[in-house]
Amino acid sequence: MGTVSDGLIRFLVEALVEAVLTKTGRGLWGLFGLRPHDLVSMFSGVIFWTVVGIFAYARMHG
Repeated sequence: MGTVSDGLIRFLVEALVEAVLTKTGRGLWGLFGLRPHDLVSMFSGVIFWTVVGIFAYARMHG
């Protein structure tokens, strides 16, 4: 039973990473007409959401 739940968790994490991080990165690179590798898109999405989080934190606690 553990492998079924592990597979479900892995699927959900991969879907969330694709939907939130990778698509955000693709959108950012798409503004410049570029289509980088998925790994670059994912890291770009991570950087974008980190900056958004820092700004939100600073705004709420500033």
